[in-house]
Amino acid sequence: MVRGCFDGASRGNPGEACAGAFLEDQDGKVLWECSQYLGVRTNNEAEYEALLRLLEEARRRGVAELEVCGDSRLVVCQVNRQWKINLPHLRELASRAWELMEGMKVTLRWVPREQNARADALSNRALDERKRG
Repeated sequence: MVRGCFDGASRGNPGEACAGAFLEDQDGKVLWECSQYLGVRTNNEAEYEALLRLLEEARRRGVAELEVCGDSRLVVCQVNRQWKINLPHLRELASRAWELMEGMKVTLRWVPREQNARADALSNRALDERKRG
């Protein structure tokens, strides 16, 4: 089974934002990683965008079974249909995630931030590089 983790970050809410995500195989070998600047977004939008990048890559690779971890309780619970989505723009992002998950067996679970360190580092790397560049 392929495993993926995602994290979004914004400095300010809304503010400069980025997405980080990665996919790894059952042995922990990294298959793909992403660190992408998003422009101005809220933190929740950045989290959703990070999940979408991960799901897009999994679909591109033809992954059939995927375990996804993220430290955004809001995104995980909304995409798992446990929490209501009140904001239309977040509903659109969740709908996109559901579309990407079609045909794949996806387990999406929340993890504490300290268990999502690699995705967190990837999400912040894009902002740090932008500040230096």
